[in-house]
Amino acid sequence: MATPLLPADIGLGVSVAAVVACYRLAVSPAVRALARRRWVLLAVIIALTPEVPAAFRPSPEPGPLRWFVVSVIVLLTWQGATSDYDVTQPIAPQCRDKRLLLLLAAASCLWPAALLPWMTVFCGKLRGWKHHAMMPTRLLKAYLAWFFVAVLIGASCSAVTLLLVLGCVSLSHYVKPAWSKARLGPYPWSWAWHNRTHYLMASAYSWGWARYLRAETVSRALRRARVLDRPVNFLAMTVEAAGLIAFLDRRLLVAALLATALFNIIVALASGILFWENIGTHVALAITVTLLPGVEYDAAFGWPAALIALAVLLLSSADLLWQPWHLGWWDSPFTARIHWQVETVSGVRLGLYNDFMCPYEREYGRVLGYFLTDEPILHGHLGIVWDRRLRDCLVQAGGDRDQLRALKQTYGQIQADKQQAQEHIAFLTRMFTQLNAGAQKSPLPRSLRRLKAPGGQLYRWGDLPPYRGEEPVRRITIRYQERCYRPATGDFLLLTNRTVQEIDLLAPSADQGSTSCERSSSTAARTSELC
Repeated sequence: MATPLLPADIGLGVSVAAVVACYRLAVSPAVRALARRRWVLLAVIIALTPEVPAAFRPSPEPGPLRWFVVSVIVLLTWQGATSDYDVTQPIAPQCRDKRLLLLLAAASCLWPAALLPWMTVFCGKLRGWKHHAMMPTRLLKAYLAWFFVAVLIGASCSAVTLLLVLGCVSLSHYVKPAWSKARLGPYPWSWAWHNRTHYLMASAYSWGWARYLRAETVSRALRRARVLDRPVNFLAMTVEAAGLIAFLDRRLLVAALLATALFNIIVALASGILFWENIGTHVALAITVTLLPGVEYDAAFGWPAALIALAVLLLSSADLLWQPWHLGWWDSPFTARIHWQVETVSGVRLGLYNDFMCPYEREYGRVLGYFLTDEPILHGHLGIVWDRRLRDCLVQAGGDRDQLRALKQTYGQIQADKQQAQEHIAFLTRMFTQLNAGAQKSPLPRSLRRLKAPGGQLYRWGDLPPYRGEEPVRRITIRYQERCYRPATGDFLLLTNRTVQEIDLLAPSADQGSTSCERSSSTAARTSELC
């Protein structure tokens, strides 16, 4: 017979509900509005309001979880402070924003309410609200919501509540993808049984990950990896869904956090998609949970706490609290991508890869540039599709141009957009004109460049050596390429390689239009990348 709920369990559920409601109805809308309008001063004023009730009662005490929060603040501040400048915009304001971020980060470590202006700068001014930083940023929003609620209702909103909320926020970003994969086919196990995950590795190689390896070496690795597709798929869904039971026991929570960190490391090695923010955050949280005092935090584990966490995880998976990405698709062996190349003043041709395009490295590593071509596009990033029938047709085509042309006519979408193309050309022209004139791209001196935070899209290799700014650029060439991995033979085929645009920087257009990459750099479908 099940043990009845105790008043303490009910109180924990009520306090978790209060924090989640504050997150959804107050903190998240405030961060979204302040970041969009970049109202740092207003954020500071709002952050001062909790000081009034705090003057009449003890300040909320997060206990050892404070050090976890500090580690997340440091991690994201490192990212925002060391990202490159957008040289098409004035440098001085961007430099001030980075210094302000550092100042507010230090204040946030001592005064939680300072996170509100910190997030205004990080998300609004320094473009920190990106897919890979969503989970740790949401953890800070959840901490801020807990602080506000604890100030209002006192000790009943304890550090146990904070632990439960932080765990739910972090693990929901894996439960949601497991749910998405379970819905891809007629049965919950359809994706795990039928997806050919080694195609993701092949497409990543075609896209620009680990291209320093010989194609024959990659083909041999793919032949060995394909026998592991189903075990790996089932294991991946198990790891992602582990959050549903993680709060039954402290050891389960630690295991789930470390498993997701290891999962992200494997994803990075296989595909070049590096969720380093998630890896660092989950390792830090696992260490913190391991070191928490036993008796004080026992209430965070057991079946009552697990039921509370389950409710929060299911609501977040339904997009009713926060909106983790679905991350469920079918991998295919076919990719079509826009590539950028430069010709320096000495005539050397080099590849322009996404790491050099920071602070827009994410956009230049994904699907940017489809608006420059009138070719129908069949897939998303790394050849992913959402129709298993289309995936099967791409496999059966085996690189046959006629079959692929027919598939593009049936399933493809033309994304050509003249206005976006003009803005994109204007941005590149302005950027490299400024760089040729000696504009400062990195906030770090040359001797400290290795201290820059890593990017999330590791597509830094291709047909040409990388451009690193050694010489001025006189011409930019933009090419459209189609590549296909042929599973039957293990070959990598280059099917299409044509120039779609050349930009001569020695004779720029008099009317360059908008130079804002924020407006023109991304053509991906609308996502949940909203604060």
